[in-house]
Amino acid sequence: MAGSVRLLLLCLLGFCVAVSHQKTDSCGGDLAVARLIPFDTSAFHCITLWKQEDFILRYKNTATNQWSFVLSAPDTRSWVSVGFSGKGNMVGSSAMVGWSSSSSGGKAVAKEYYLQGRSTESVTADDGKLTLVRNRTATVSSSGRLYLAFELSTDHPQPFLIYAVGNQGSLPSSPDFTLQEHRDMGSRGFNYASATLSSGGGSGEAGFPTERWHGLLSMMGWGVLLPIGMMVARYFRRQDPYWFYGHMAVQGVGFLVGIAAVVLGFRLDDDGLKNIFVHKAIGITILATASLQVTAVLARPDKMSKVRRFWNWYHHNIGRAAILLAIANVFLGLTIAKEVSAYIVSYGVFVAVWVVAVVAFEFKRYYEDDD
Repeated sequence: MAGSVRLLLLCLLGFCVAVSHQKTDSCGGDLAVARLIPFDTSAFHCITLWKQEDFILRYKNTATNQWSFVLSAPDTRSWVSVGFSGKGNMVGSSAMVGWSSSSSGGKAVAKEYYLQGRSTESVTADDGKLTLVRNRTATVSSSGRLYLAFELSTDHPQPFLIYAVGNQGSLPSSPDFTLQEHRDMGSRGFNYASATLSSGGGSGEAGFPTERWHGLLSMMGWGVLLPIGMMVARYFRRQDPYWFYGHMAVQGVGFLVGIAAVVLGFRLDDDGLKNIFVHKAIGITILATASLQVTAVLARPDKMSKVRRFWNWYHHNIGRAAILLAIANVFLGLTIAKEVSAYIVSYGVFVAVWVVAVVAFEFKRYYEDDD
């Protein structure tokens, strides 16, 4: 009785919402809304999927070719999701999303989304590669938490779990239920037998995603070192033979770093990304021209040879074309990946400084030749 009076007084003072939102969930306790879930949740495995956002995941292989899941997360007037991926990337994966809002008539909603790309219009509702068991999907909002429940018909779920949370108040609504960009996300490899998480990419998790490594190595190898190596060869010939050794060293390191970037690029899951084929085609062209440049150095004719001037024309102009393609492809890659403006601005500053330096050195050479 005293507890009820105390709760009534708190409500009168406006603290009811605060009290209800302090409700937490943990793997040490029972599922509070088990009676509202459309399947039996007893003896489920339980893990803390995302500590920062208090995501709790319960799951079980409930029958042959059938897996049941319940995601529990704070209800902060934002959508929550959990999905499945073969490589840990969101693009090309399918996810279950749940939310509760007044716009849905006060009811909690659960929908599958297919993440075909990184843009909002590429994430489509009621679409995806998950085979959901009929009448076994539900979202429950209770005591300040959302419970997203669903069953999959599959031999074994994909090995990476992906998860995200939306911005507060930015909820999908009819008719198309467009899913706005997440506030934060992550991905982890998952062993379903031992209920253990491994490191993976994504914001909010340790590690550096493979696509970031690809972009960083491409930028440094093709987009920074090759242009600098060109300047060494063209503008420092008076420091003979040091210009040659410097040119070979810078271009050699740039070529090796670029090769590493290409290898990582072919490992990326790029389904649904816009202009990705253009980006790949340019990258392969750069790799081919850079490889020809390396071969050309090995077959370089003697200075007194009659064909040396033709070799010089080929080596210089093909190299310049490769550098211009590399710079353009770095910007294209940053745009495709939707990297934050800081990366684009930083590389843009480098390119601007490089162009100014090239123009200044060209003027210097012109006037020195006149003398």
